Amino acid sequence: MQDIFERMQKIIADQFSVDPDEITTETSFEADLGADSVDLVELVMSMEEEFDIGEVREEDLATLSTVGDCVNYLTNKLD
Repeated sequence: MQDIFERMQKIIADQFSVDPDEITTETSFEADLGADSVDLVELVMSMEEEFDIGEVREEDLATLSTVGDCVNYLTNKLD
């Protein structure tokens, strides 16, 4: 799980131009990073590519509002 978090930190830091150390599991994409729907689609595409998980279903997208949500989602997908 720590490996997934660290990989997500890198993806998010690159996409949102923030310091990876500022990203925690509680970081909200919209409230903390100012992400809009386009940013979120790009982030999910990066996740799909980085973790080779296939396409994230639309109903799952609505549940991914924080970094921790993504880490938990990926952990469950990769198990």
